[in-house]
Amino acid sequence: MTELRQKMIRAMELRNLSNHTRRAYLSAVTGLSQFYQKSPVRLNKEMVEDYLLYLKNGKGNALNSCGSVLTGLRFFYNHVAPQQIPIEYSLCKKVIKLPTVLTPKEVWDIISAAENLKHRLILMTTYSAGLRASEVIALRPEHIDSKRMLIKVENAKGSKERHTLLSRKLLKELRHYYRDIYGLT
Repeated sequence: MTELRQKMIRAMELRNLSNHTRRAYLSAVTGLSQFYQKSPVRLNKEMVEDYLLYLKNGKGNALNSCGSVLTGLRFFYNHVAPQQIPIEYSLCKKVIKLPTVLTPKEVWDIISAAENLKHRLILMTTYSAGLRASEVIALRPEHIDSKRMLIKVENAKGSKERHTLLSRKLLKELRHYYRDIYGLT
């Protein structure tokens, strides 16, 4: 491992960046270095810009991928490299697409299409509580607060903890499932 790579890893650890972010930033700098077959500290601003334009236009990377590389290179040149290269722009505006809004009937048609009670509850929990798939998978009975009608979501995106609303209908279905599984009356 090169001294420069160790220095970058240390800088990222000091800022408590997630493992995913660290890998992305290291990959961005490695890609730049491999593109020019030179150490990134030997490159100038124009070379960095040309590389970013190559990713965007020549290689046809998605906008999010280009943005991730840009952020990684910005971190490197602001916090690691001996000389700073100001990267003060974004490649393009991100297009924000609105989600498709389903009618209550369409939602219920999807949920009720699951014949297995467990699968139906997974869909119901995902939709009614606004959870990601990984958050539903991580749910445990102790995360359900029926007194305050809340669901505790641990290790949500960004390793943050949050609470979301628990609907009465979902609580009723969860209790029904729990009784069936554990044979409680």
